Amino acid sequence: MSPFHKRERITRSCVFLMLTTILLVAGCSKLKRDNGAGGGGRTSPDNSTPGASSAAAPSSSEAGKPTTWEANAMSLNGAVGQTFTLSCSPGGTAHSVWGSDVYTADSSVCTAAVHSGLITLEQGGTVTIELRDARSIYGCSERNGVTTSPYGFYQRSFVFKTPNTDALMRDADEQTPVMWNTSATMVSGDNGKTYKFKCPANGKESTVWGTDVYTIDSSICNAAAHAGKLTLESGGSVTIETRPGESAYKGTLRNGIKTNEYGAYGRSFVVK
Repeated sequence: MSPFHKRERITRSCVFLMLTTILLVAGCSKLKRDNGAGGGGRTSPDNSTPGASSAAAPSSSEAGKPTTWEANAMSLNGAVGQTFTLSCSPGGTAHSVWGSDVYTADSSVCTAAVHSGLITLEQGGTVTIELRDARSIYGCSERNGVTTSPYGFYQRSFVFKTPNTDALMRDADEQTPVMWNTSATMVSGDNGKTYKFKCPANGKESTVWGTDVYTIDSSICNAAAHAGKLTLESGGSVTIETRPGESAYKGTLRNGIKTNEYGAYGRSFVVK
């Protein structure tokens, strides 16, 4: 065999071996990729895809948007009917709230949630609110260590979304809860309008001026007790009607309630 033919055979053999090696490496690489793609090994889970693992983690709506205890619903800049899920941090501090079950939009959301019994100051928690339209009057009550204040017309309100929301709204529309020291000053100045309030049981005496016709800044519940419509012990519902002011108001003792006399005053109410 000539040296030329020997070199040619050697060259062909080397080329064959190189091609075989390339094919083997490519096959092994493909096999490795196929096994990895099929989940056959101890591969890390893909947390970005839906599955059992991702379903167990709370969604952003369930977790709630973190908010401060000072924050109110006006800061959300939402539309009427829009809902927001908010997370109140543990170790909260109570802030001002106006209303009861239905709250003015400038009330502290987290403090109102404590008042409603949904969370506590100590533990905080997550709540969902729904923005509502204006109301002409907001009641007040003492619940769960939080005392709220009454208010007249306010342009935006909110409620908490719970299974009892509709029932609470019906109650709030039918009668406004007040405390025994709540006066009628938050009602509108239109004479002849009627308002229905609910006084809690086990009331305390508070100041009243007048007899039969009472100054607008008199305690609603105590005026009702003075008029014989309810008692301190039982509480109950009372309807008042706004009237013009009187030139003088007479003080008397009736049904265990003593009222004071007063001179001229701009607005009045009577108990129906």
